[in-house]
Amino acid sequence: MKVGEPLTAEEKAEIAALKGRPIVFDEDCPPMSKEKHEEIRYLIRKYKTRYITLEMWKKEFPERFKNKNVG
Repeated sequence: MKVGEPLTAEEKAEIAALKGRPIVFDEDCPPMSKEKHEEIRYLIRKYKTRYITLEMWKKEFPERFKNKNVG
């Protein structure tokens, strides 16, 4: 699927079937903190994309990627 392409009838049906189901969090999909959610929204708006890369995170939040166990 390419960005901007309309959904197919099958995709629309799949989304409709999921409406009303509860969100289930697990180790692969933990709940997101409000702070993390705001950071993601910031990156989406700044880079005008829905696809956030590790490079974007490193550029915007370099303090998180410093090696604290050096020396």
